[in-house]
Amino acid sequence: MRTPDLTTWRPLRQGLLLAAVVAVVVPLVVVITALTGFGQVHQANENALRLTTAQRYQQDADMLHDTLHADVLSEVLNPAAGGAATPARERPVTSDAALLDADLRRLDGVNSPRSLAAEIDNLRPRLREYAAQAVALVDLAASNPAAARAGLPAFESAFRALEQPQADLTSHLAREAAAEARTADSRATQAVAETVAAAAAVLVVMLWLAFFLYRLGAGNDLLVRRLKDNSEQLAQSNHELQDAQQMAHIGSWQWDPRSGVTLWSDEFYRILGLAPGTPGDHRDLFAARVHPEDLADVMRDRLEVSRSLTDIHSQYRVVRPDGSVREVLGLGKAIRDEHGELVRLVGTVQDITDQRALERMKDDFVGVISHELRTPLTSIRGALGLIAGGAVGSLPPKAQRMADVALNSCQRLVRLVNDILDVEKMAAGKLEFDLVPLPATEIVESAIAEMRAMADQAGVTLAALPMDAVVMADRDRIAQALTNLISNAIKFSPAGGTVLVAAGPASEGSQSGDLVQFTVTDQGTGIPADQLESVFDRFTQADASDTRAKGGTGLGLPICRGIIEAHGGRIWATSEPGQGATFAFTLPAAPAPGEEAGAGPLPIGAVLVCDDDPDVVEVLAAMLEANGYSTLRAHSGPEALALAADQAPSLVLIDLRMPGMSGWETIAELQANPATADIPIIILSALAPDDMAVPAASSWLTKPIDQQALMASLRRALGAGATTSVLIVEDDEDLAEVLQMFFTDHGVHARVAHTGAQALALSRQVPPDLLVLDLGLPDIDGYAVVEAMRREDRLRSLPLLVYTGSQLSPDDKRRLLLGETRFVTKSGDSADFARKVISLLRKVTSDS
Repeated sequence: MRTPDLTTWRPLRQGLLLAAVVAVVVPLVVVITALTGFGQVHQANENALRLTTAQRYQQDADMLHDTLHADVLSEVLNPAAGGAATPARERPVTSDAALLDADLRRLDGVNSPRSLAAEIDNLRPRLREYAAQAVALVDLAASNPAAARAGLPAFESAFRALEQPQADLTSHLAREAAAEARTADSRATQAVAETVAAAAAVLVVMLWLAFFLYRLGAGNDLLVRRLKDNSEQLAQSNHELQDAQQMAHIGSWQWDPRSGVTLWSDEFYRILGLAPGTPGDHRDLFAARVHPEDLADVMRDRLEVSRSLTDIHSQYRVVRPDGSVREVLGLGKAIRDEHGELVRLVGTVQDITDQRALERMKDDFVGVISHELRTPLTSIRGALGLIAGGAVGSLPPKAQRMADVALNSCQRLVRLVNDILDVEKMAAGKLEFDLVPLPATEIVESAIAEMRAMADQAGVTLAALPMDAVVMADRDRIAQALTNLISNAIKFSPAGGTVLVAAGPASEGSQSGDLVQFTVTDQGTGIPADQLESVFDRFTQADASDTRAKGGTGLGLPICRGIIEAHGGRIWATSEPGQGATFAFTLPAAPAPGEEAGAGPLPIGAVLVCDDDPDVVEVLAAMLEANGYSTLRAHSGPEALALAADQAPSLVLIDLRMPGMSGWETIAELQANPATADIPIIILSALAPDDMAVPAASSWLTKPIDQQALMASLRRALGAGATTSVLIVEDDEDLAEVLQMFFTDHGVHARVAHTGAQALALSRQVPPDLLVLDLGLPDIDGYAVVEAMRREDRLRSLPLLVYTGSQLSPDDKRRLLLGETRFVTKSGDSADFARKVISLLRKVTSDS
């Protein structure tokens, strides 16, 4: 896969290249210098020769000029000598004129310098005219000597006029020829000097080159040794990489889109079940091994990464030639140049079959442990709760204390088991969330209602400042996180202190209200600044000495962080030592539902409590919330009327004697309003009913209120009487007995089935009004029970409460949907179980 690093060859390559360049270029410089210098000498010599030739021609013309003059004088003044009978062509004058004309033509052919060209051009026609005049005068002398002698003065004048120009031109030509001769000599001397200098420079350079090559040759052994060492290191690194890939079952690949070349490591071949180096087209080899059901997705991922900037991250299966199927994890990325052009694709493939098998074994183990721990703990806690609550009769004081201690210890153990399992699920990324729009007010009020009993026991006041906002959250998980923070705040607040729970716009990192911030503030001792972050670590508390005094495992805050961050929010703490601490977290805001938060009716089971005494309202609300009912609170008749009209509660508990608008008047207004006329009413009064007119009501309770009497009145008013039938499907006999007692205590008839077959048989005999189903059954699991009931007309709409110790995914929940379906986790919140049971029972009775 790796290309050898040959950078150690670079100095040698560069040295040899430099030597070759110098060996060629430097002698070439000498040759060019010599050719240039001697070319200039040659040109100067040619110029001198040309001027010397012109000078000779001019001297000949000057001599012929004198000869013509003498011949004319001889012919004209002494005609007897010439004789009239002499032919014209044989006359000396005619011959000399012809020679002069020839010299002038030669002079015309010489490329004279510009400085002499004007003189030559001016002299040539005058000499030709002079020669013509000489010939004409001689011819005239032969026929008319007297006339010829008469023309001599003019001829003599022409002769004299040409003497000086001819002398000047001859002198000029001589000077120019001498100057060019000197220039040629100077050029020759300069050319020789330049050539010698260039040759000397070449000699120096060649000596330096020889020394350089000597040094380069001398260092060649070191270069070879370095190259050998690097090659060995590279080979060793390749072997180590191949060994590491083989041990980790990771293969690597790369593809060059320009050349179309694909390279695979040896382990890549082995992951596909092929021998390293198997011949064939890589694309075809790969496509043949990918599972047919996964092939289209894998090829699409590779195409997408080549077109965009996204990386490959996919899981798929490969089928080896022997038929075995392996799960692999593919990673890849595109390498691009500075212009964004694709250079190559690189990536890895890891065989994760064994890893997935271990994860599945771990999930199965956690599921078994979850069921096997939560089921008996639920039985123990339920039984202890019934005993401590007086369900089996009053206990002696000492036995009551022991029962309370056992119940508290069991609850601590349950919390520890739940926290450990939750932490494990978070670490594995298996914690499922069902995100729905939730009003912030509902989240805060529900958490405070759940923690009020603990706060009352600790002497701590809970106060709320909710906001009118909606967040996207999982109802159960956010409740878990917020109640955990409130529980911590109560533990670390002094008696008489106040814990403030608030919700409002996020103070930072929010744009256009896209985050909602929740805060829980206590009045405890505070947290040191250097521990504000570490308190979110597992098994960590700000003060380890508080662990025994306050209780806790050190897992609550890490779980809160995991839940909040999984929602896309953030959690942090601020504190000043001695001034308490504030824990804050953010959640993404959700678009408000069609109706504004809080404008519609509350879930089934909401009870409106109206009394002018705040303590009575708090006690009654605590009783109701402990039994799974949500509550509304009013302290006057007008307030009760407004809440009833706005929130449409399922039942109204009202005192008769209140200042201002009395209970009688309030009841009359409720029954006069069509929107509230059908709401059941239970009267609370310190007086017993007498013969006076009594407002129409479901029942009358005399203060002080007995909890069992209150619950019985509610069951009668809400229609959840003993005629309601529940089928409990639970293989653990102890837990089944505890659940049966719970329903009996709430006036509901409950039957028990310990197997899936028994559940189907009992349901077919007499269909229950509600099915409470555990999933881990000895014969068939709960999924099979639900699937069988879906196929029967009488059972497919049966209300169902799934009661399991396992964490269910959204797909699992879809498989378990029957009629109206709720999900409750074993060893979870008992109030949550009661609330969802009562909600389903109310749904059953109201539909019937």
